[in-house]
Amino acid sequence: MKKYYIAALSVLILLGVFYWFYASSPPKELSTSNNDDIEKESEETNAAEYGSVGYGLIDLNGKLIDEGSALNSKNNEVTVVASVDNDIDEDRKYALLIFEDYKQVNFKAENKEQEVNKFFFDAKPNTSINFKVSVPIRSDSSELTFVIVQKPEYKLKELDLNRAGILEQVLSMRFSINKADSGKDAKKVKQVKPDAIVKDGFNENISITNSQEKLQSIMTEKEGKELKFSAGNETNAEIRYAIIALKDWEQVAVRDNTDVLYTTVPPETRHLFDFNLPDVERENNFQLIAFPFPYEVNADNYESQQTFGSFRVVIQNKE
Repeated sequence: MKKYYIAALSVLILLGVFYWFYASSPPKELSTSNNDDIEKESEETNAAEYGSVGYGLIDLNGKLIDEGSALNSKNNEVTVVASVDNDIDEDRKYALLIFEDYKQVNFKAENKEQEVNKFFFDAKPNTSINFKVSVPIRSDSSELTFVIVQKPEYKLKELDLNRAGILEQVLSMRFSINKADSGKDAKKVKQVKPDAIVKDGFNENISITNSQEKLQSIMTEKEGKELKFSAGNETNAEIRYAIIALKDWEQVAVRDNTDVLYTTVPPETRHLFDFNLPDVERENNFQLIAFPFPYEVNADNYESQQTFGSFRVVIQNKE
């Protein structure tokens, strides 16, 4: 069955966001219901009234692909059809990014010969878009993740928690690859020791802050600024994370030349890490993304399919 994601805004968010951002991305906690043709994940809101965004992958035979399942490859290349349903009453710009073992890779889209590391596309109101995507893969890689960014060019500078909460949402699809050949042990990856460990109840999955004591929202900051990010665990079991950083939707080092930072967070705890914002030539969006349970994605384990994003920070040049 198709792994199909529905994203709908609640009435509370709508009051704060106005028509600018009706119906955006999926909530962090989703309820699941089955039907004969598709498996839906949705908030308990009226998606028909407020609109929704649906997305998924289709194989070349037209079969919908379950997230968490193993993608087929041929000659070290995965080819699928990406499908996005823009069921809202506005034009919407999107960007597609692809990560192999949490590192951004080049790919071809829409049958174009040139490879790109981010593919922008526009959707008209209440329309569906399908386009072919081809991704070269290594023979020793374990996971392939497709990330769709909503309104990638929009820069939110004011403290509007409703809009910031929408923009942080990551529309992602995680799949295993080379399953039979992969020898990676998820528990043996090199982990980074946190700069601080806190137990204060503020255990958001991934947040950018300037304080150890509280999660202070930051919407805009100068390049090079030293900040902190918090990787939290609200559950009663430990969570392993792979954490990456994106500047203008291209991967940059999280800190200290570390492209992917691994950490295991105990229950009801958060790990804090110091880092510096990257330099920019002009204003750029910056976001951290956390992948729980790296190298363990599985069709039967919903938690291994999730992806979490921080609030976006608009980085400004010092000049």
